[in-house]
Amino acid sequence: MLRFLAWGAAGVIAVIAVALLVLFLFREQLTAFYLNPGEPFAAMTPPSAPDYENPDAWAALPGRADLADLSPPGMAPAVSDDAARVDVFFVHPTTYLSSASWNAPLDDEQSQRIMQVGVMGHQASAYNLAGRIYAPRYRQATLYSFMEPWDELAEPQGQLALDLAYQDVARAFETYIRLYNNGRPFILAAHSQGSLHLLRLLQDYMKRPDLLARMVAAYPAGMSVPASLFDTYLSHIPPCATPEQTGCLVSWNTFGPDGNPTVWFEQQRIWEGSQLVPVAGRALNCTNPLSWRTDGEPAGGDQHKGAIPYAGIESDEPLTRLADPQMLAFNVQCRDGIAYMDASPPDEFGELVIENDDYHVYDYNLFYGSIRENAALRAAAYLALQ
Repeated sequence: MLRFLAWGAAGVIAVIAVALLVLFLFREQLTAFYLNPGEPFAAMTPPSAPDYENPDAWAALPGRADLADLSPPGMAPAVSDDAARVDVFFVHPTTYLSSASWNAPLDDEQSQRIMQVGVMGHQASAYNLAGRIYAPRYRQATLYSFMEPWDELAEPQGQLALDLAYQDVARAFETYIRLYNNGRPFILAAHSQGSLHLLRLLQDYMKRPDLLARMVAAYPAGMSVPASLFDTYLSHIPPCATPEQTGCLVSWNTFGPDGNPTVWFEQQRIWEGSQLVPVAGRALNCTNPLSWRTDGEPAGGDQHKGAIPYAGIESDEPLTRLADPQMLAFNVQCRDGIAYMDASPPDEFGELVIENDDYHVYDYNLFYGSIRENAALRAAAYLALQ
């Protein structure tokens, strides 16, 4: 399952796009040969654990300049750290594409570059109109952790790597609450691998009444959320049914008009407690990322608030342009747990489309303006109730 996200330069984008195509054409042979760490998880020494009391362990942190502070031209600027009344805890997706280890060292240059420019600049920044952003670095599981033939293995090593990654995220959240939160309301947001860990965080920590009462909303985008979780492991958090609802969860996975998510479902696992279990064959939650409803009705037109392409990223300040909302002529409709577009978006959103018309890499980019406005709307609705 390709769970990764934006690239630091136009040349890198082109190379990775070609690599993705080759990877999927010769998937079984190449993934086993190039991405598999080759040794059992227990045979490798994990990278050093991050110290979340050290600011260097955070990719975004209030009080310093980072790419999560960026705002696209034509959109309202980020709320200042001093003025913000809401926090955002953001968990980044997979940016570690190496077979050198099951878990990423925090000083891996390539994964950190992708995470900073691609993720902080194009995903985490979507929330800076709603609040100030805390985004921990963590020893993310390598991409192959999602591509193992789970059903053929007695003990998938990827689950062990993902559990280590989650333990970092949990410690980061505990440190955030202890050192930084000071009783403030917060938004929880993520993408892909980050969303997988966020869903477990919601199970482990949001059952605490004091924390749940301060949660504005959760945005675990790019990860399938079985509807049955709302009756079991997430019974304390309902799915968001309206754009301004608080204390709830939104989730979506984006596919084009020719989308076939069969492989997606076969590959995905979700945390239920401390175990990863399949999502295939289960009814899934889907929030329309334009209307922010779960009613299955299509949305489009003036509900498009602007999108951000990756193409042309050549600097540390990548939010230099928006795709014209008038060019975003597609509607989005949730069907069978997937947010389907009824037409392909502009070509500038086509370089990193995965097989089967899967727009996973663009889950944030295509709806950036809508996410930005909705997060601010939910934060304002929460504050109005206090």
